[in-house]
Amino acid sequence: MCPQMNEQTVIESLEKLSPQGKRKALRKLIRGLGELDRMVERNQDKLRAVCRKRGIDFSRLNEQEKEELIDRILHEE
Repeated sequence: MCPQMNEQTVIESLEKLSPQGKRKALRKLIRGLGELDRMVERNQDKLRAVCRKRGIDFSRLNEQEKEELIDRILHEE
């Protein structure tokens, strides 16, 4: 298993990329956001059920809060 890099290290690494490398990284990140949006859309009922169990009103979460919630759920053991 590959050790996880912290966000600051990733950002610093991105800043060192060539313009072409930055464009590639940006395209990959944008594709990832599209995939996340599709996953949220497909699983919205499940996400709402998880939120209800946790006492969270899913409809009141902003996009960043939804992303953070999904990230926490995905990394739970």
